[in-house]
Amino acid sequence: MSGTMQDLYLLCGISKQGHFQALQKEKLWQEKMSLYVALMYQVREMHPGMGLRKMYNQFKPEGIGRDAFIALGLGEGFRLSVRVNPVRTTYSYKGHRYPNLLVDRRFTDVNQVWSSDITYFPLDGRFYYIVLIMDVYSRRIIGYSLADNMRAENNVVALRMALNLRGIQDYKHQLIHHSDKGTQYISDDYTNLLDDFGIQVSMCQEVLENAHIERANGTIKNEYLHRWEIKNLKDLKIGLQKAVSNYNERSHNSLRGKTPNQFETFIKNMPNEKRKPLRIFTYQRESRNNPNQIPLFEKL
Repeated sequence: MSGTMQDLYLLCGISKQGHFQALQKEKLWQEKMSLYVALMYQVREMHPGMGLRKMYNQFKPEGIGRDAFIALGLGEGFRLSVRVNPVRTTYSYKGHRYPNLLVDRRFTDVNQVWSSDITYFPLDGRFYYIVLIMDVYSRRIIGYSLADNMRAENNVVALRMALNLRGIQDYKHQLIHHSDKGTQYISDDYTNLLDDFGIQVSMCQEVLENAHIERANGTIKNEYLHRWEIKNLKDLKIGLQKAVSNYNERSHNSLRGKTPNQFETFIKNMPNEKRKPLRIFTYQRESRNNPNQIPLFEKL
């Protein structure tokens, strides 16, 4: 047998030692792949809608490149399906509009612009509506609510959560609340609460002018809630709280690779002159500058 193997080594142009080393290398690679796949399963359990590219960028597994990691994940069935949003959640009232206050503005800190929007979640043949409020500079979700209707009182619940989290009694008109033209955002209860805390009201004229919170809504719904087993309203409430918490703890390329929570701590003691200003997309600004370049999302 040894002679037969020696003849085979000679035929293949390799040595017995080289064959052994190749086997060891293949064994080591198989063990690494098992670890990478195990990582993918663990990440998807916490972030069920996180794509392979985001997964690689956030966890930076050693010993494998990004493209190889993505190819491995796709081969193991980790491709994400895309969901379509057919439900309308914005009903504007043309007789009462607020201007877009973000045109030509630059922001360098948290509590300078909050953005809010409403999305829906189907469950047991009916729709439940989710309100999110985000601090756009840090991308942190600071307020949310869940209800079986789209009444303004649900938006007020989310706003009070954000106000309680920040703990500031008077923003002295240095904070802008930005939203679409939904009727919930022009209700007396909502606008009076903003006024009580010295917060300015701003509304986009086109959907892309509220893109940051639109993206967050899509992430919460499509990358978390739709990928968990949610059987009833109790599950949905627990899932929403978990999704918001996970979102605030996942890294963002636009935040220098930090999570929203980490980024707020990171900039706390940083002088304003060292912070990169954030400009938020508006059609008015882009049409005056260069209509062929539309930087919807800027990195900080």
